[in-house]
Amino acid sequence: MNQLDPVLIVGGGLTGVTTFYELVARNVPAVLLESQADVAHGTSYANGGVLHPSLPDPWNNPRIGPDLLRSVFNPRAAMKLHLSQLPSLFGWGFDFLRNSVRSRHLAITEANFELAHYSTRQTDALRQFLGLQYDAAAPGTLKIFRTPADRDAALQLAERLAALGLVYRELDRPALQKLEPALAKADDRIIGALHFPDDRVGDARLFCRQLAAQAVAKGGELRCGQTVESLRVEHGRVVGVRLGDEELRGRVVICAGVAARQLVAPLGVKLPIRPAKGYSMTLDASQLTGTQLTHPIVDAGLHIAVTPLADKLRVLGMAEFIGMDTNIDPMRITLLRQFFEQLLPDIAAQLNWEEAENWSGLRPMSSDGRPFIGAAGVEGLWLNCGHGHLGWTKAVGSARVVSDQMIGRRPEINAAPFSFSADQRSGIFN
Repeated sequence: MNQLDPVLIVGGGLTGVTTFYELVARNVPAVLLESQADVAHGTSYANGGVLHPSLPDPWNNPRIGPDLLRSVFNPRAAMKLHLSQLPSLFGWGFDFLRNSVRSRHLAITEANFELAHYSTRQTDALRQFLGLQYDAAAPGTLKIFRTPADRDAALQLAERLAALGLVYRELDRPALQKLEPALAKADDRIIGALHFPDDRVGDARLFCRQLAAQAVAKGGELRCGQTVESLRVEHGRVVGVRLGDEELRGRVVICAGVAARQLVAPLGVKLPIRPAKGYSMTLDASQLTGTQLTHPIVDAGLHIAVTPLADKLRVLGMAEFIGMDTNIDPMRITLLRQFFEQLLPDIAAQLNWEEAENWSGLRPMSSDGRPFIGAAGVEGLWLNCGHGHLGWTKAVGSARVVSDQMIGRRPEINAAPFSFSADQRSGIFN
């Protein structure tokens, strides 16, 4: 493999586009390969739109086991396990539960926060440096709660992360409604919130398109409509990819979301990544009158959020373990609408729900809640995948980490928690 061969980046979502840009910015020749007609046409297409280092805790919290079992028989469960998926999730699920032990869950949460906090600051810097326009705003997130127990748990985590740089303040219901007047008629069960002023919002699809254009302007090559069928291996090392009848040579970075596992499996690299299906509805808010929503609202217990994005509103959430199915379940769309109507009834009454853009995407969930960033254990192969529900939040930071590693530079944060290491991330995987 010639040192002049470009780095081949597989996947044109947030992690792929940011890795593409960061390598080119370091004067590394790079080619971004995306199977769709444009970048950000998969899970990055209509995601939550929030960069929230305030929510770095993996979904496999210490209570997750019983919750998942109950979800099998509850069609309205926010996080739902479908019975048909049990065989394919057996090994992954074992490790998912193994890492839900409180000590492990907290350690992973802290590592995630460091990466997410770093990444959000770097995203801001990139936007300012390049003049990117992607409906970015910095109102801070409101994490609502309905019971004292939910409030106490949120406060306990926030206090722990404050030592690492998290900024927050507690709001009772009157203070919440003063900060966000659009919640004046919200569900009476909401008793307060935590406000995280360092969180950001922005349209990930617009960001990807503009950043990819910047990388191309700096000499990178973007090839859309190019499906990587397999990795090329010579003498035990990865030397390129196969695209139908065409072959490209170079080191490879896998940024392929839920497709990453299948691509690297023939090499004996067992990535514990499974798809967690989420939904979103994007609505036109340009004609609204009266008090407008200014902050993204997150209900962590229901895995649902509402995000204002310029002249749009996006309501999103849910997590279904249903394999690679991207069909839109009408019940899930109804649940998102009902949540919005209970939270913001005056705004909901003005929206044209029939013209909403309904969407579903597959989050690439690792079994322990951490992404894989760095060398894959096979020469010539690198990873930047498995970011789950924090892909937008962690994208720029993860790209900087893997790009620094590839040129032999020490990353600006501790990258060890995200390495692909059998010792650190052992488990039984299918």
